[in-house]
Amino acid sequence: MTDRLSLTNALTDANIDRQKAERIATEIFDAIHDNVATKQDLQALEAKLDLVKYQLITRSGGLMVLLPGLLFAALHYWPPHG
Repeated sequence: MTDRLSLTNALTDANIDRQKAERIATEIFDAIHDNVATKQDLQALEAKLDLVKYQLITRSGGLMVLLPGLLFAALHYWPPHG
């Protein structure tokens, strides 16, 4: 990995032993790898968000149909005529 090599070289340029520099670079890159989202992670998240958006739109559309009907029924039949 070029980035790991670049970091190792920078550490050796700072007078850190090559073997120690490689170990430090490896630890840094492992820590970053475990805590950073990949492109695939972001694409999977985007797909889930698109599904949630679709569900919200369809459910709110259903409410827009249902609520006027309930309002009409409430106004028409309430209070009970008797």
